[in-house]
Amino acid sequence: MLGVERVGPLQLALVYRALRKAFEDGKHEPGAADFYYGEMEMRRHADDISRSERSLLTAYWALSGYGMRASRALGSLAAALLVTVVLLMAVELPQDAPKQGATGTVPGP
Repeated sequence: MLGVERVGPLQLALVYRALRKAFEDGKHEPGAADFYYGEMEMRRHADDISRSERSLLTAYWALSGYGMRASRALGSLAAALLVTVVLLMAVELPQDAPKQGATGTVPGP
């Protein structure tokens, strides 16, 4: 087709952002949430973002689905708790509490 220009993910992210804003202004939060997810996906797949931003967006997507997937966020929390418990069991916490002791002098009357 003549006169048709191909746009990339970063340009689509701007379109998704504008649509999200319009839905938010119209008090249609479920639709706005869908456009937010699309906006973040386009940002994550864009070629002209830094590696650190892409890594951060990928972690945000994997851990919580951009804050839109409660089950994924709860699963990530459960996994973090499990890893913490396993590490604490591997390190072996002390069996006995340390003895308290005071040092110094007590001034006389």
